[in-house]
Amino acid sequence: MNIIELVKSILLEFPKISEICNDIHVDFTDDEPTNYGLSSTGDTLISEDILGNQKRRHNFVLYAVYQSLNDYDRINNSGVLLELQTWLEHYTDDKLALIKSGDGLLSGHLNKLTCANGMIYKIPEEIETDGVQYQLQIIAQYTVEA
Repeated sequence: MNIIELVKSILLEFPKISEICNDIHVDFTDDEPTNYGLSSTGDTLISEDILGNQKRRHNFVLYAVYQSLNDYDRINNSGVLLELQTWLEHYTDDKLALIKSGDGLLSGHLNKLTCANGMIYKIPEEIETDGVQYQLQIIAQYTVEA
């Protein structure tokens, strides 16, 4: 499982995910309400020791589409994103994953998830009943063992 698959599986563990989301797509989001899309925006090497063990950071944007007819809906939408953000930042399950690297598999360890900017990203242009798209930036800090 690579880091993208790992973060998607963690998102699917959110206790309220079935109430707010039909599916989490990768690099794609439907415009219909209750759709999420997890997009990878880059992976960065933070440090590497003499043995080849690496500390890495992977950036994501989670796009969430909700119905947004009035202030009540928008307050609920923001509340759900805040709850998800808090849940992710307190996620403590010590996941060990196999990270695909070239032709081989390396052991990986998720150290921390952080989140920011749960905000409106896109509003409907023509039909007001179309979904409003929010974005939540997620950072996964992890290690890869040589």
